Amino acid sequence: MCCVCVCVCVCVVCVCVCVCVSERYRIQSDSFEDMWLVVKELVQRFERHFAKQGVKDFRNSFSGPLPLQEYFLSVDHHFQLRVSAQQYQDLLSERAVQFRAIQRRLLTRFKDKTPAPLQNLDTLLDATYSQVMALAEAAEENRARLEEAFVRLRSSSHLLVLLLALWQGLTPDQTAILEATLLPLLQDTPQLGWEESCDAAVSHLLRTCLSRSSKEQATSLAQGGGAVLGLPRDTERLKKHITLLCERIGKGGRLTLASETNAQQQIPATVHSLVTPGGVEPITEQAGDVEEPALPQEATKFIKKKQPSKKVKKETL
Repeated sequence: MCCVCVCVCVCVVCVCVCVCVSERYRIQSDSFEDMWLVVKELVQRFERHFAKQGVKDFRNSFSGPLPLQEYFLSVDHHFQLRVSAQQYQDLLSERAVQFRAIQRRLLTRFKDKTPAPLQNLDTLLDATYSQVMALAEAAEENRARLEEAFVRLRSSSHLLVLLLALWQGLTPDQTAILEATLLPLLQDTPQLGWEESCDAAVSHLLRTCLSRSSKEQATSLAQGGGAVLGLPRDTERLKKHITLLCERIGKGGRLTLASETNAQQQIPATVHSLVTPGGVEPITEQAGDVEEPALPQEATKFIKKKQPSKKVKKETL
């Protein structure tokens, strides 16, 4: 069996690939996310090369601990920029309200027939305007940095998914589920960001297909729903869930979407008998026509017989 092991190391400035005698390839870089395209291209070239040679038992693998600490640095950097963007937005709103209030007071002074002294309102207006412009420029710069951080975070997530797939030999379907979990958004928005979306997706996997027991899986599916997603206070919960996700995958957890069938087996028998067809005994009916019992003679006198309607013929003149 032909096996090629890929080692990832973040240490030097430039990206280099070293071919060793022991069929191990080491890719080094000072930036974790920059290695994704190189590792992906290397793996694809290995597959094409050995496929042309007709090697059927070739397999790519990754040995060594997952670089979660480097990945979490990208997560924290992106989260801090999101928090800064929210702070800039709040400060801009406050300064804009203050600027409009000063404008109204100045307009009232100018329209008055006997204007009062400005009392440094013009100076305050200029200072507030300068603050608004400075905050707007800082917010725009932070937005550009946030977009760059989001691209780097996506690259880091792609690399982590690739390393997990090489580490545990995941199938294409399982890799697709993992990509949809760690890459839930194509673009960040102020209303919905990557952190809360990824945390919700990872938590769903931990409660369903990667749950500790089938009982926990059935309980989580029965509860359903969830809290409203919003900007979290920190990333500790998210990093804990991602670490737990990697640990359970490393212990042989299966990534699958067919979790409802397994959960149905854990439903109590009393409840399952009511849900499944035939669980409740149907009301048996006697075959054939059953004659209705005759009414007693005393009851017949209360039933009025229908009188035939009399047709009145019109006389023709």
